Amino acid sequence: MTMETLRIDPDAVDLVALIDRGTKLHGHLGPFLVAGVRMGLLALSLLGSTGYFGITAVSETGYETPLSCLTDGVQIGSGCTTGKGNLQVVESGRPRVRFTTAAGKSVVIELRPEVVEEFKSGELREEGARTQHRPIEELFTWTITR
Repeated sequence: MTMETLRIDPDAVDLVALIDRGTKLHGHLGPFLVAGVRMGLLALSLLGSTGYFGITAVSETGYETPLSCLTDGVQIGSGCTTGKGNLQVVESGRPRVRFTTAAGKSVVIELRPEVVEEFKSGELREEGARTQHRPIEELFTWTITR
């Protein structure tokens, strides 16, 4: 048996299929999950990565819902997982994730504060569906280093 290396092409991926996969992993559709999927894809695009391996992520969400739901989406969008050891969650209570490639290039992506408030005040499914189509610049801020 051979191990096929999976790859994610962030510019050609089927976003609907990824969100469906994330919903099945997470248990329900919600805006933080969808934002996490899109955040992971944005990181891959900005860093020129194909995900899964050769990239790490440190999520600052902590483990309190609904903010922690972002981390489940990051797993789907980037291929980084706690099981492989390339996804770490720290208790900061911030909707921010640092992604770093094996070459040392990194990007910090954060969900805009006003978006967090919209997510918390809206209906989960409606906000989740809306988040799928919102412009990336409306959802996140980011800084690339190195």
